[in-house]
Amino acid sequence: MKKILFANALNKIVLFTLLLVVNFILPSCTLFGEDDDDPKPTPRAEVPTDFAKKWMAGQFSMTEFWDYDGTYSGNAFQAGLAFDFKPDGECAFYLVAGGTTYGCHTETFVYKKGTVEFNSDNQSFTFYPTEGNSRGFYRGCASTYRNYDQKTEKKDLKPETYYYTLEQGSNGQDQMIIRMEPNSTSTTTFWVVNW
Repeated sequence: MKKILFANALNKIVLFTLLLVVNFILPSCTLFGEDDDDPKPTPRAEVPTDFAKKWMAGQFSMTEFWDYDGTYSGNAFQAGLAFDFKPDGECAFYLVAGGTTYGCHTETFVYKKGTVEFNSDNQSFTFYPTEGNSRGFYRGCASTYRNYDQKTEKKDLKPETYYYTLEQGSNGQDQMIIRMEPNSTSTTTFWVVNW
């Protein structure tokens, strides 16, 4: 009887060890589809000199929130976008957004890195993201809101085309006016920055 119990226990230990090994080895294998860690090359071209800069657009709320005890809670809303175009066709995109509603303060940060191709014929550029990350932070919010920090999934790294005009602002500095569609009247104005 003891031999049977010992054999059963030994079988369970061997099975458990085997399952443990498979559990650690299997996730590192690519069974279906392509390996996400080996990105395909994306198109890139030399960035025109006028654009090989850091560009930013943003806004902030004139409405401030103060708690009843006199402590500052934050802006009602603020957001910023930025592109960092390198002369060799490398590009990074940043989005920062935050807001305060009923004492709940939220912040979001999105970062994508990849390559860019400018098309002077139709005044557009296409950003080809190859990797990215997003983070979210919540303070004073309901317990259902959880902070997060996650890698951008490959399915969300799609090429993005923007249409631009380059103009001088009232201060004499270059401004890049971006539209999502060629003839759209909805625009976002970016200016050159250093960070």
